[in-house]
Amino acid sequence: MIGRTIHNRYEVIELLGDGSTASVYRARDKKLDREVALKILLPHVKETVRLRFHQEARSVARLNHPGIMALYDISQDNSYLIVELVEGYTLTHYIPCDIPVGVELTRQIASALHYAHEHGFIHRDIKPANIKVTESGQVKLMDLGLALPRENATRVTAGGMIIGTLIGAIPGAGADIAA
Repeated sequence: MIGRTIHNRYEVIELLGDGSTASVYRARDKKLDREVALKILLPHVKETVRLRFHQEARSVARLNHPGIMALYDISQDNSYLIVELVEGYTLTHYIPCDIPVGVELTRQIASALHYAHEHGFIHRDIKPANIKVTESGQVKLMDLGLALPRENATRVTAGGMIIGTLIGAIPGAGADIAA
């Protein structure tokens, strides 16, 4: 993918990370001349994952808060998202931290979650890996793939299936699991 241009607009620069359902790349939006994050679904994912991916786009698009990652674009076939490129460290980097730092990070996380809840969304996968802190100290909630509108929710997970993150015995460790 490195060096390719997606839809004559997004030039892929580097791989930022791989997950169980998607890969995330740093890309340059040639039209707006800015760096973005390109989240591409892996080809083997189930239809429920594709539906959840589309749901993530719809969820993020409705939220406009400094503590929540912004959505810029989605492909016509729902195979990729273009989101705000959030530079910084995950929350894990700040554990442990001084009390004033912890209080400020907690305040920002609570503010972003409160905003999402006030707008009818429940994140459902809050963990240190899904929260980044920018160089300026701004918290950003990320990965709203499991976010669900409280009302008129379209559940795409089959009954009896578990989604989210299974936390292991190692602090900070977790394995994403999805139906």
